[in-house]
Amino acid sequence: MNKTPKISVVLPVYNGIKYLEESVMSVLNQDTEDYEFLICDDCSTDGSYEYLQKINSDKIKLFRNERNLGLFPTLNRLIKAAKSPLIHLWAQDDLMMSNCLSETIKFHQKFTDINFSFSRMYMIDENGKVIKKLFEIEDKVISPWGHAKSSILYGSIAGNIANVTLVKSAVEKVGYFNESMKYAGDFEMWCKLSKDKPVGMSAGYLIKLRVHSGQLSKNLEASYYKLKENIEVYKCFLSHFKGKQFKIAIRALKWKIYPQYFNQYLVIKRKGKKDLAKKYKKGLKSYGNLLALFLRWLIIRILRLLKLEQKFYQKFIISKF
Repeated sequence: MNKTPKISVVLPVYNGIKYLEESVMSVLNQDTEDYEFLICDDCSTDGSYEYLQKINSDKIKLFRNERNLGLFPTLNRLIKAAKSPLIHLWAQDDLMMSNCLSETIKFHQKFTDINFSFSRMYMIDENGKVIKKLFEIEDKVISPWGHAKSSILYGSIAGNIANVTLVKSAVEKVGYFNESMKYAGDFEMWCKLSKDKPVGMSAGYLIKLRVHSGQLSKNLEASYYKLKENIEVYKCFLSHFKGKQFKIAIRALKWKIYPQYFNQYLVIKRKGKKDLAKKYKKGLKSYGNLLALFLRWLIIRILRLLKLEQKFYQKFIISKF
């Protein structure tokens, strides 16, 4: 009988040939053999699938969608096919450090009462040069409330999917990624998984996250989906709060997050994207009265010019939590 691997790496691929070989080889060059590597091509047209077919490795299980499904349906397919209790999400642009999987396994053996974890990471440019290193921490966990607070104030605490490991049984329990979402399905998943369990923060710098112009997150159209979908994610996180804390969380969104969305609307208008600006403006109405959104945006801009923005957030929002 084949031994069940301790961790599964799942990689959705779509037209990623530029960096795909580097990404795949970084997984195959791990310092542990106790893993499986599941890859699903989402109807690539750039030779990605043909490259994947040529790889000779018994670690890899290769799938292909019959039609283009998108990120989250493809991730769900891979997670359901995985055998391991731990699922490390992976991306076609990024690089794993050689100790990524072994250290992740150790972390989850150390902190067993979590539904997901994320690690530290280096950020690299298109040529693989390190351009940023996230601040150092110790191995620790964050309470469900602490994770919700951080997510309300700063957005997705993990920052990406490629440095995230999920407990498969927990994903099965909450119902997998929301396939109706195009952009925010990962952020919503972090909320669902942290409802009643702490979140693991690994001190290890275990991946290199590539920053380049072709990423979905850099696309103006993606900002519309973020606007449209994140309102449901914030509702999820707001459910962590009650009474006074709930009111402060609402204040944090109105003054710290929503002005960023209004600013993005102005960026889209300045770039002359009329149809997108029209859609975005309509989506903004889900976040409140447009005049109120504009006034808060204006006040924040003035505070920024006066170098008082952070003091404002600290005094009236962060210190109140």
